[in-house]
Amino acid sequence: MRSTDVKQPIQQLMKRFLFFFVFCLSALYAKPLQIDVHAKSAILINMDTGAVLFEKNANLPSFPASITKIATALYVLDVKHPNLSEIATVSADSVRVFSKKEKFSAPYWLEFNGTKMGLAKGEEVSIESLLYGMMLVSGNDAANVLAETLGGSIPGFISEMNQYLASIGCLNTYFVNPHGLHQPEHMTTAYDMGVIARKAMSNAKFREIVSTLDYLKPATNKHPEEHIKQYNHLQRPGRYFYPKAIGIKTGSYASYAKKTLVAAAKQDERALIAVLLGCETEGDRYQDAISLFETAFAEQKVRRLIFSGNESYNRSVEGAKSVLQAGLTKEIAIEYYPAEEPVNLKAQICWKIPALPIRKGDAVAQMQLVDGKGNIISSAPLIAKEEVKSSFFYTLKKILKIK
Repeated sequence: MRSTDVKQPIQQLMKRFLFFFVFCLSALYAKPLQIDVHAKSAILINMDTGAVLFEKNANLPSFPASITKIATALYVLDVKHPNLSEIATVSADSVRVFSKKEKFSAPYWLEFNGTKMGLAKGEEVSIESLLYGMMLVSGNDAANVLAETLGGSIPGFISEMNQYLASIGCLNTYFVNPHGLHQPEHMTTAYDMGVIARKAMSNAKFREIVSTLDYLKPATNKHPEEHIKQYNHLQRPGRYFYPKAIGIKTGSYASYAKKTLVAAAKQDERALIAVLLGCETEGDRYQDAISLFETAFAEQKVRRLIFSGNESYNRSVEGAKSVLQAGLTKEIAIEYYPAEEPVNLKAQICWKIPALPIRKGDAVAQMQLVDGKGNIISSAPLIAKEEVKSSFFYTLKKILKIK
């Protein structure tokens, strides 16, 4: 908590001060979900708080495949802030397909059988259309055009994006292209992808894109208008349709990354993100996601009383005739899902004592409950239980303006 008292004259500083008192409550430990998944590595997190409900080898370096595009879209929207109606011109390099006959290949060149939006050299297409093409049909060509247009060059864009990802906490991620086609050094972890996905889902435009089932791409100088349909089977009617799904991206690479998926789902006020890496089959990744979501959504909230409201806290006050007694006006309790129980919960009293005399009922402090990450999850005022008068000598000093 911040105080502006340091900017006040000494006389005013004597009247009011800030003081923290921290004490630990009985140890709280979240109870992770007990569930088996096919994925080689996985994580399930709360989209709003970042709480981890489940993890399996969450920090294992893995090939991400096309879920790389989540990071590309995030960097475009969160850092580049482009005008979505801006027109990009497709260069030959951005849609170049790697040939096995070539002795050299850039890490961002496309593969013949890779997923594409179908862009042509010289095509003029909007940034918005490129984003939809990249996220809905996993267009590798769209990812390259976005990177080249907004980064000056594809390698330049990737270098900047890696720095950005490190700055938001992705310490085990290193990408060499914007689309996720396999390169030996192109790696991430389930944990890092959870960080990336959570950040991306906080962006309204990103959420709009990944929740779209059908986007009408406007006509360009090379192609007529075209419907682009969502590829994520959790969101499309069919065998793996999951009505609670709200995004976000699939990834596939037969021999290296195998099947990957980052999915988001919401029930009532609770939104969750699942990351699944290294699944053997398409069905495995969708079944894993649904199992994780359903197990979490089946949890019932529990309530824990922390303070009844009858507690009393004493504090000596300079110049006071008696000790200040403060108490809560109501109980403090927390509600949580068992897999998200706050860890290392602490209570801290932040005293903010007014000038003497202190009247009965005056607010003198805040009781705050803080989790292990420093987030304040609940707070309530402490008020003076009795009047606290100034001593004779303190009153005299005040009258005589003695420092």
